[in-house]
Amino acid sequence: MREDIQLSFIECQLPRTRYQLERFVIGAHDTPEMQFVQVCRELEALYYTIKEVGLQNKKTEIEITKLRDTGDEIDNIEAEIKELSLERTRLVAIGARRELDILTEIYDTIQHFTRAQIDASQATYWQARLMRQTNYQIMAGGAGWAHLEALDQIDALAPAIEANRPKELI
Repeated sequence: MREDIQLSFIECQLPRTRYQLERFVIGAHDTPEMQFVQVCRELEALYYTIKEVGLQNKKTEIEITKLRDTGDEIDNIEAEIKELSLERTRLVAIGARRELDILTEIYDTIQHFTRAQIDASQATYWQARLMRQTNYQIMAGGAGWAHLEALDQIDALAPAIEANRPKELI
């Protein structure tokens, strides 16, 4: 493979851009508390994935050495296959570390919350989220029964009906 193409592989490594993370992952949540929770979830998942992959890489390197040491032709090919896989994993890891850095920067700039604050914000969060989703469904041609039921479960449906009832019916 040409070197310039390989360098482009490295340049392009980033599973999700800052824009995607801010708008579609973290920004998908309607309150700062739940945005904080999402950042923490993303950081946790990525952190442990990176650590686990690092250990898998060490194991693969040992396996490669053992295969090469046998001197067997088939084992040598098996070692080459493992090296190729290791090369690709290291390439992908570049993007994972970049995303971890972005998430860490975001974490450092947002407000942090305690478990009690997160729990206390749940009613506000679910009302905002369900109302937003229902509004999208209405704009798309109608709200589904499941969304209306969820609004009813959080006691948000009756006030919405009252607020939108024509004056002559009240």
